[in-house]
Amino acid sequence: MSNEASAAIRAARASINEAIARREPEAIGAFFLPSYHVVTARSLQRNGREDSVRSWAETFARDRTVTHEGVADEIHVNEDWGMAEEHGRWTGMLTANDGPIEIAGRYAAKWQNTSDGWMLQAEIFTPITITRGTSS
Repeated sequence: MSNEASAAIRAARASINEAIARREPEAIGAFFLPSYHVVTARSLQRNGREDSVRSWAETFARDRTVTHEGVADEIHVNEDWGMAEEHGRWTGMLTANDGPIEIAGRYAAKWQNTSDGWMLQAEIFTPITITRGTSS
């Protein structure tokens, strides 16, 4: 594993987490290839950077409680082909019709090394635990 590539991907993941915390869809999308594809925790699929940025913007406008943070557990790099695979844990929160929901799970991501640095090609998020908040 390339320590330099792994460090760059971890730094990119931290920047994505920070952009989500700041609620900045364009800053999130800056790490997506134009052909980026995601399967969300609710099994929604987004095709392309523009669709994903638009989805983040709509989510932030609709739900002021949304949070999301990913933490890499392992990164495998193929330097010859400029690709990497990241596996990790994620946590998030959102508000559903019946109140707040905390979600935690696992994710897998494929990265591509480009002239602009490491960019996400695809991500899949799987929820493992879902905790509903209590209504007061």
